[in-house]
Amino acid sequence: MSRVFILGAGFSKQADMPLATELTSLILGGRILRNDQEAQRWAADLKKRIAKLEGTGAADFAQNVEQLFDCAAFDEELCRMRQQLVRVARSNGQTPWIQADKIKGWRRLMEYELAGVIWDRQQGADLHCIRRFTDRLSGDDKVITFNYDTLVERALSEQKKPWNHGLNDQGNGGTTVLKMHGSIHWMLLERRKESELDIFVEPSSQEDLQVGEGVCGRRYVRSFVKLFSKEDLMVSEQGGEPPDEEEYRWELWGATDVLAGNPFMEEVYTCGWSNLERRLGLAGLGSYKPLHKLPGSAKTWDTAFQALNEAKEIYVIGFSMSPYDTMTRLHFSAVLHARQKPPLKTVVVDPNATALARDFHRVFGDTPELVPRQAQDIDWGQVLA
Repeated sequence: MSRVFILGAGFSKQADMPLATELTSLILGGRILRNDQEAQRWAADLKKRIAKLEGTGAADFAQNVEQLFDCAAFDEELCRMRQQLVRVARSNGQTPWIQADKIKGWRRLMEYELAGVIWDRQQGADLHCIRRFTDRLSGDDKVITFNYDTLVERALSEQKKPWNHGLNDQGNGGTTVLKMHGSIHWMLLERRKESELDIFVEPSSQEDLQVGEGVCGRRYVRSFVKLFSKEDLMVSEQGGEPPDEEEYRWELWGATDVLAGNPFMEEVYTCGWSNLERRLGLAGLGSYKPLHKLPGSAKTWDTAFQALNEAKEIYVIGFSMSPYDTMTRLHFSAVLHARQKPPLKTVVVDPNATALARDFHRVFGDTPELVPRQAQDIDWGQVLA
């Protein structure tokens, strides 16, 4: 039977991963931003303004990191607009445009800190509850996850169960884990000819570890595989160079061992990666996530749409369809309402399932079965029977 599982932050919470309201303090207090006093003053002021907007006290306000990131973008836009009132060029002194560039930089650093926070947190995660869930997964199941962590993949690997991301790794077979917003073990690298990518070759001896600026040691980049690269039909048939377009410039790479060292950490970058431009394989924060800049995202979302269209059973676990998931609600609703027949079964597992019933009815059509409990309290054998 075709089953689809939609996972949100509430699913990973059972392994002590942070929710969106917990990420704000972790990101601002992380390695990158905690010593930047100007950034901290700006963030503190922004949080106070948001708390007043929400009608609550700043001290007890649980700040959603998505909201913080959204409002930071509005701060940046206001500064750029105010440049119209300044009678000097953008770069002439401490202009509003310069301040906007600073905010843009802080937003980017928040995304990098997000990667670090999630990576650090998942290293000590207890996978017991996750394994209770993955133990029930079969090779025909599709897991649609909006989480950046690799808890599901790790649990499946520990259980010796094959899995794939529905990209160039489909040959692995097993459960398909669709990372809708990217993954902590993904990175984007600018396109290079295969002959220039010798740093991805498995070293055959200790001497072969000498790359670029120094010795990489055992954490050589052998553990990365290309997950997606767009090919141009005209180039393949007639030769020449790919067009100078964003989707041709970047390729998606993933760590084949999701337990390996964090690919975003500096010690990996110094192992001969400095000659390649790179980006995080994450869609970022805020209500608008530029997924068109993430290679492979179109294939991931199309696979998810097809899975939802064909699913006999749909389980939504810890995903609340928040205002910051408008793209998901819009497009999932279109697919589900266009089905000739509804799924035989739709189940929502969330502590706030009852309060969210109306939202889920709008997306899924028929009122789903509501299970107002946390994921760790679920007997998956009974629910998935």
